[in-house]
This record gives sequence, C-alpha cells and structure tokens, in this order.
Amino acid sequence: MSTEPPLLRIDSDNRNGGWQLPLLVAAAVGLAVLGGIFWLGPPAPPRAPAVPAVLPPLTPADQAYLSQIEITQLELSRWQNFLGQEVTYLDGIVTNHGPRRIVALELTIEFQDVLGQVVLRESWRAIGGGRPSALAPRPTPLATGESRGFRAAFEHIPQDWNRGRPQTRVTGLLLE
Repeated sequence: MSTEPPLLRIDSDNRNGGWQLPLLVAAAVGLAVLGGIFWLGPPAPPRAPAVPAVLPPLTPADQAYLSQIEITQLELSRWQNFLGQEVTYLDGIVTNHGPRRIVALELTIEFQDVLGQVVLRESWRAIGGGRPSALAPRPTPLATGESRGFRAAFEHIPQDWNRGRPQTRVTGLLLE
C-alpha cells in the first residue's frame, strides 16, 4: 500500500467552480442599485412655498378673505423661572374656513392699560413663521377647513397693562 496522500482531482470542464462569476456579477449589480438609491435619495415631499420675511400690506382681496379666518380659544398664561423672570404666553387656534390655503398669517397683538391705551404692540406669525431647519422644517400652509394652534411669547409687558386679554387682529396674509 501506498502512503501518499490522494491528489486533488481537478475537473477540466470546471463544473464545480462556475458559481464565482455569477456571484460577483450579482454583488456588483446589487451595489450599483444601492448606490443609485443613495445617490438619488428618497423622493422629496412636496415643498411649501417660500414665505417672505416681511408680508406685503393687505390687499382688498386679502381684506375680503379675513371673514373666512377664525381665531378662537385665546388664552393667556404666565411662566416664571427661579430667577423671577416672567414670560407671558398667548395661545390660540386659527381656522381657515375659506377655499384657499393660507401660506402665512401675521397677527398684531395689542396689550392695553386701564384707560384702553395701547402699552405694547407686537406682530406675531401664527402661520408661516420662523426659519426652516433640519429640526423644524418649513411649516405647511393651512388648508381649507383646517385648524392649527399657535403660541406667542412676550417677555416684557409693561407694568401698567390692565391684565386683560390683548386685542388680536390679522395684519398680514399670504394666500395660495
């Protein structure tokens, strides 16, 4: 008997080694598909129109549309931190009863004294305010029949404020 190890047998027609090429081709195609997905990215959601930093004055058409906008549930609240600094909040809800979408809505909020004189007047964007970022994307317009809450914050209200609910009126409007 021979003590030599058996020799490996090599098939000349390569029946057992033909799986490598199809595997490499499949891997290359898979990587190309994944690369295409990442390169193109997911489909972008529909973008809201750009909102200008300053809204134009109300036009006669805007004035007519104001009757379709309802501002309700106005509530004042105050918050004080441990240093004694106070912030006053005005919360409310805006509802669009009209046929068009509201891209931006600016409110003028007026605090009065006991004589009814304005002691503080500030403008606040209830819709379409702020700058879009990764954490806070551009807000969507207010669709017809839709309601949306807002919160306006005031750090320094004069001491002679009558502690009553401020007057709120729409002074800026951008429709789609």
